[in-house]
Amino acid sequence: MPARSTPPDRESGGDDRDRTSVLRQAAPLVGLGMTLAVTVLAGLGGGYWLDSRFDTRPVFLLLGAALGVGTALYHFFKVVAALGTRNSGPKR
Repeated sequence: MPARSTPPDRESGGDDRDRTSVLRQAAPLVGLGMTLAVTVLAGLGGGYWLDSRFDTRPVFLLLGAALGVGTALYHFFKVVAALGTRNSGPKR
């Protein structure tokens, strides 16, 4: 019969602090993913709407896609640069 493992000792609290630290580091990246998706979809949706309004298929759709991707990339690099400067600061 295999030996039973016991749950980790929770008295030290180290495990909870590690989990909280990981969640704090991951939160900006989750928000970044949502922002990228919404930005690209907004560009596509705006382009599609303009194409249907002016009957110029696929001109504005392609322009909206390019604008959405460009804006998403700009925001991505801005956030990643801010995270890099925040993480390279002095250690406590």
